[in-house]
Amino acid sequence: ATAATAPVRPSDLSLGTGVHQLITVTSSRWSATRATLYAWQKRSDGWHRVRGPVTVRLGWNGFVQAAQRRQGSGTTPAGKFSLTRAFGHRADPGTRLAYRHVDSNDVWPYEPRDPATYNILQPFQASSSHWRSDFRERLASYGVQYAYAVVIGFNLPHGVHWSKARRQYVATRRADTRRGGGIFLHVQHSTNTAGCVAGPLSDIRWLTRWLAPGQQPRIVMGPAAWVRQ
Repeated sequence: ATAATAPVRPSDLSLGTGVHQLITVTSSRWSATRATLYAWQKRSDGWHRVRGPVTVRLGWNGFVQAAQRRQGSGTTPAGKFSLTRAFGHRADPGTRLAYRHVDSNDVWPYEPRDPATYNILQPFQASSSHWRSDFRERLASYGVQYAYAVVIGFNLPHGVHWSKARRQYVATRRADTRRGGGIFLHVQHSTNTAGCVAGPLSDIRWLTRWLAPGQQPRIVMGPAAWVRQ
């Protein structure tokens, strides 16, 4: 294999000692809309590849460095991110992640006019929340795409808590409303995404089951040459 096609290995990366699960998603160049996914497990004798290669789809404009990503750009953020939660309109497949079995009311807003609720899964849209339809996703309406989805820790807010006044979850430390939200590892439905990583149903289901918070799972994404640097 050439350097461009050989998998990026965990030994190529700077990872914390507590990280025992890693997903790599790498492409040949920034503008590529396809990438290759591998899953890696750290055991007592080092890292082992446990899944892949899997061909996945990216945003229609390929990768961009996470700090430069802008909402609506059709780019997938390149960088290193946590993986702590999942959801889907199919029943929990047996994951150890926090899993939400979504219903018809569940909505994911990324409405720049409402920074407090930006990029937070909500159990419903309250009458006081005026999210435009282009800036929210009714999760159950996405069919096979959200059969299973793992939340990629890009631009997530912190200090999320329930507001009795708003009847919504709100954040103390808010996400950056310029950078976009709703970046997931989900099932591929059509060709490219708006910024997510999408793969075959069987692989996404396997990854959802495999990931475990105690293993400090991470996903590293970007062009292979950039990721190695």
